Order: sequence, then structure tokens, then C-alpha cells
Amino acid sequence: ALGIEDLYDSQKDAIYMLKSNNGGICDHEVGAGKTLIMVGGAQEMKRLGLVHKPMIIALKANVHEIAETYRKAYPLAKILYPGKKDFTPQKRLKIFGDIKNNDWDCIILTHDQFGMIPQSPELQKEILEAELHSVEQNLDALRNQGKDVSGAMLKGVEIRKKNLNVKLKTLEHDIENRKDDVVDFKMMGIDHLFVDESHKFKNLMFNTRHERVAGLGNVQGSQKALNLLFAIRTIQERTGKDLGATFLSGTTISNSLTELYCLFKFLRPNALERQGINCFDAWAAIYARKSIDYEFSVANNIVQKERFRHFIKVPELSQFYTEITDYRTAADIGIDRPTKNEILYHIPPTAEQEIFIKKLMEFAKTGNAELLGRLPLSPTEQKAKMLIATDYARKMSLDMRLISPRYADDPGNKASVCAGNIAKYYRDYNAQKGTQFVFSDLGTYKSDEWNIYSEIKRKLVHDHCIPADEIRFIQEARTEDQRKELIKATNEGRIRVLFGSTEMLGTGVNAQKRAVAVHHLDIPWRPSDLEQRDGRAVRKGNEIAKFFAGNKVDVFIYAVEKSLDAYKFNTLANKQRFIGQLKSNTIAVRTLDEGGMDEVSGMNFSEYVALLSGNTDLLEKAKVEKKISVLESEKHAFLRSKWSSSSKLENLTEELETRSSRLERFNADWNNFQNRVQRSKDGNILNPIHYMPKAVR
Repeated sequence: ALGIEDLYDSQKDAIYMLKSNNGGICDHEVGAGKTLIMVGGAQEMKRLGLVHKPMIIALKANVHEIAETYRKAYPLAKILYPGKKDFTPQKRLKIFGDIKNNDWDCIILTHDQFGMIPQSPELQKEILEAELHSVEQNLDALRNQGKDVSGAMLKGVEIRKKNLNVKLKTLEHDIENRKDDVVDFKMMGIDHLFVDESHKFKNLMFNTRHERVAGLGNVQGSQKALNLLFAIRTIQERTGKDLGATFLSGTTISNSLTELYCLFKFLRPNALERQGINCFDAWAAIYARKSIDYEFSVANNIVQKERFRHFIKVPELSQFYTEITDYRTAADIGIDRPTKNEILYHIPPTAEQEIFIKKLMEFAKTGNAELLGRLPLSPTEQKAKMLIATDYARKMSLDMRLISPRYADDPGNKASVCAGNIAKYYRDYNAQKGTQFVFSDLGTYKSDEWNIYSEIKRKLVHDHCIPADEIRFIQEARTEDQRKELIKATNEGRIRVLFGSTEMLGTGVNAQKRAVAVHHLDIPWRPSDLEQRDGRAVRKGNEIAKFFAGNKVDVFIYAVEKSLDAYKFNTLANKQRFIGQLKSNTIAVRTLDEGGMDEVSGMNFSEYVALLSGNTDLLEKAKVEKKISVLESEKHAFLRSKWSSSSKLENLTEELETRSSRLERFNADWNNFQNRVQRSKDGNILNPIHYMPKAVR
């Protein structure tokens, strides 16, 4: 019915792991067949009596396909798949009653529908009380630090305590006034959750004494993630074990290893507790080290921010992850999809860029903002001048007009070079109506102002004679129906070039049928974003690449020489490699630095100047200096550890001597006793020592 002979071995292995462990993480690359793992896993666990009522929750765009796959794979299965019209406020209570009162093989809901299910107030109260206790402990610790703590940090924790108290009072009121006809998640009897695209729930609340921790989102978390935590805890409370849920995603770790904490909080609370970890700070104390960076706030002001970029005990962290994870790449599985031919396309800087690069280097040295045409830096901005310099370098690399409209077009800039490559592939695959994706998160399409999308389209139409209606922007699709029509037109070859950002075009777009090339005008900050972008074309079902392009897709990364482009790409590749090694438990190092350059912070001054100057010797010097700095830091850490160990050894040696002396005296007493004691044939002592207490006068 599904048109396949058998499951992949990787799918069978994943289902076996889920049955054995009662859940886990299915970390398979995009296009690896996670749908059949959910369907097969749910039905097998039900058949074997391991679960009684499993539930699958997925994105709205994917849930229909999952339900259809389930029906085709198991035609006799009793599944509940309510549509959008079935989940209106009037019909919702009936659906909840149906879930509770029937013996379903599986229930399939969207993420949003799942969020509408009421959770057990008693369990919510229990979890929030534990969170409140943790917040109160943090508050006491902060108050004890006195002047070392900022007022903003203290106020933030106090507000969090106040909000939790309000939530708890609301829950107490709900418990006292609960109506008998309200069916909550606990009453439904769901005993296993399959969470597709689980990274959508990563914004889970957490407690910390650290201010503005990057990589974990808002400490308050999202209600969506909190609802999932309540549901999983309900299942775990019933079984008395960890897991009880299966997370499925190709990007479980999208950018930072700190995201692992949220995964473990969902799935391994008992294992964390055994390690003495009851909050984020306890986890970070074991596995991470903090550093200070600067970033732009929403109001475009410079603010200081903490980041956890240094990780220690990495093999142990990797082991803790792989114990509950089935991790597979496309290469492991052998998926029939095009290979990715990555091309780092170097572009010489234009004359205007050359001049601006020199100004940037001087600004990085002196902090003279007038060189860039802006007001003098404030004291706070002075501290973060490398962040400002990095931001200007990004814009300069893409197009000088992003810095100021006074700059002119140039035939050698990134937009012109990219337009030329797009036109070449357009002509080469014209007979097959080959399509191309163009990505940029900078200078995205806005109908009322200059932007890089419209500029490249203008060049394609006027300079390369490509029809305007064959070039579209994903931002033009205002509704879901318009978005579907754009995707359909791209698959049919009516749209030949589709522009978009990572957020809007990088996920949930299955328009790969005719894709022959991907163009990255800028380089995203997270490894998962680059992977998602490339996945629009490098995926199963790309027919033109398979039959007319040697089963490969050319992926262009445009890098202006003497800019930060190539460095940024290499940083991204290194981070992706570390994440991959951690997931596969093949990482060899014990400590790891994720790198200091990301979307919110600047970069090292010496590396910045070396890159912009184009002098490779300077860059090598900067790298060596960085290694020396790291080694010196490790040396100091080693010496501290050595001193601590020497001190412990000295104390233990002294204690050993004391105990050895005591043992000698015990042995002497014992030998003396054995020499003097007289025993009968039965072994009884004939001359026992009698203790005679002194007479009390």
C-alpha cells in the first residue's frame, strides 16, 4: 500500500530501540523516513502491550501525511485523526471524551491541537511548586551575594517568583472549582507521546542565577513547551521511569550544546536527579563554563550577555545523549537522494569595498566611529566595538547599499555574480525547467524599500532576459494557500527561481522536484539553518538532479575576499562537525569551545584585522596566538589541579601514616592478647579479663 518493499534497516533499529527503552530520541537526518518510525513504533508498542493508547503530535503541514501513511500501513488500525473543523470549541469536548472513552490504536493531532488539551491541575501544581522552590533558592543565593549582583538580575528572579505564585493560586482555584465533565490529559489514558519536529518545543522554562544566558531562550519558556512537560511528567509519574515519549527531529541540537539540558529535562529527570542536577545552574556547573560577550538589543543598544561556549566533560555529555538516542545520517541510511556539491565561491572585493575594509580595520583599532559615518561611540559601545565592526562587515560583504544608499551598483559585487550564476543554470536546465533556491537573511524582501532580493531579480530580468513571473519571493505568499501554490508552481517549473530567508523558505517547503542549485548570499549563524536550507534541494524526490545532473545539486556559498564570509563558513562547519561527533559519540576531546562569533557577538580583534587585510600570515599568526592563549589557560588550569592534587596527596599520605601506626599498635595488642589468653578444648577462654569499675565514694 505504501509502495515500498520494506522499511530501512535504520527504521527497524529505531523502532526496536523505542520498544526496548520505552521511548527516546530519533535523531535522523531530513528525509530519512521518520514518519514510518512513528507509525511503526506506535503500532508495534500497542501490539506488544507495551503501551495502550499512544499519541502522535506533528506540524499542521505534516499531520495529514502521517495519518494517511498510518491508514495505508495498517488498514485495520483504529486511529483518531480529527480535522480542523472537528476541533472547534463546540466540538473539542466531544473529541476529548472520545479519546478517553475509546480503545484507540493511535491518536494523531497537530502541535496546536495538542496544546488545547487541559493538563492535570494537581500535576501542574506539583511541577510549579518544585520550580518555585528552585527560584526561592536562587533568590536567597543572589541576596547573599550582596553588591556583586545587579539589580536587574535580582528583580528578574523576584518577578519570576511572583509569576509562579500567581500561577499556583490560579491552579488552586481551578482545583477547588473543577467541573466533573472536564477531561484532562491524565484522564485520557495516553501512555506514550511521539513528538515530531520536537525542536519546536525546545523553549522550556528553566531557573538560573545567570543573567541573559544565550542559547536557552527566555527563562519563562513557552506555554507550548510547558504543556508538553506536563504531559510527559504525567506519563512518567504513571510508569515511575524516565522517557515515556519519543522525540523525532533532524536538528535536536540546532546551535549550542546548552540545548541538551532542555532535552534531558523533558526525558531524563530521574537520571539528572541521580547526578544531583535539579536546575540549569547545576547542569552548567558540571558541563559548561561561562564567558562574557556583547550584543545588540531589540532597541539596537549594546548590552552585555553571558554565553556558555566552553564545554567540559564532553565525552560524558555525549554518552548521556547517545544512551537514549538513535542517531543516523543520510549516508548511514543510504537514502536515494542527490549529493551536495558545495562550492565556496570567492569574489574579489569591489573598489568601494576595498576602501571600506581599510576604514573598518582602522575603526577596529581606534574605535573612531566617524570613519563609518556614525556618531562617536558611547562608553558601552566602545566595549563592544568589535560587535559593531562585525555587523558592518556582514553588510559590506553582501552589498554596500545595505550600509548607505549613497553607494552605487557594481558589476563585480555579490548580487551581480550571483545573478550571473543563476542565469547560467537557468539556461543549462531550461529544457527540464530546472529550479533554483536563493537564500539570504540580510536585506530580505520589502515592497517599499531597496532590498537584495529585488535587486537580483532586476538584474535577472534586465541583464539576463529571464521572465519576471518566473522569479518569486516566498514573502509574497501571505496565506497558507498562496504558499502552497508557490510550492506547487516551483515543482511544476512555472517558477524557476525562488528567494527566501531561512525562517520562511528553509523549513516545510517540499519543492525539490526540479531543483538543480542552491545559492547562499549570506551564511546563517546556526549549523542547523544551513542544513535546512540545503535540504530544500538535497532530498529524496529530486527528479531533475537525479536524471539530468548526475544526481547532485550544486550549492554555492558566496564569499567576498578580505571579508568574514569564509571564516564564518568554516566556523559553522567546525561547529556542525563537533555537534555530529557528539551525537555519534565519536568526539575525542574532553573540552570544547563552540567559538565566539555568532549572530549576537563580535569576534577576536586580531583575527578580524587579519581576515580583512587578506594577509594569510597574519591570520596564521592570530590562530597561533589563540592556540597559545588556550594552552596557557589549560596550563594554569593544570597547575591549579596539580597543586590541589599535591595537597590532597600530602593529606592522604599523612593520614595513611597515622592509620598505619594505629594498625601496628592494634596488631601488637592483638598479638599480646593471643600470647596471654588460655582456652579450653571447646574454645572457651579460661582466664577472661574482668572489668572492675572503680567504687564510687
